[in-house]
Amino acid sequence: MDGHAGVLEAEIKLDGARGADTKKKQEELEETQKKAAELTETTVNTLATANEDLRQAAKEDQEVQRAEKAAEKKKAEKAAEKKRAEKKAAEERIEKAAETSVSENVETADGVHVVSSEGKSTDTVSIDIVSEGVSVSSGTVTVSTGKNVDVKA
Repeated sequence: MDGHAGVLEAEIKLDGARGADTKKKQEELEETQKKAAELTETTVNTLATANEDLRQAAKEDQEVQRAEKAAEKKKAEKAAEKKRAEKKAAEERIEKAAETSVSENVETADGVHVVSSEGKSTDTVSIDIVSEGVSVSSGTVTVSTGKNVDVKA
């Protein structure tokens, strides 16, 4: 459009210098300039809208990325917390097993020995009887001296 307007301006000058009528070419030039201005305005508006759309899309993309990073961070924190809890539970199990794996042999005032066997993983416990009776956590078993007795734990 701008090129066509330039040609019309040159023709109007030549025709004006020759004394010819330039009214039609003048009207065509005005119409061409008007259309060129409308096209320029439309192009500028289209580009402005596209630019705004791109900015909005970039902003939304950043928000999505932030949300994904936050979710990943939260997931990693939960995994770390779970791992810490599992480690603590394992340490507690080991500590409890260490405490209960050592049998205690305690002599009470009335001459009865008490043998502790709590926490062992076996189904039965072998106890050597050294006195008239043996006290077990599930009750009292009395057997004569010198016998070996298996007791369910």
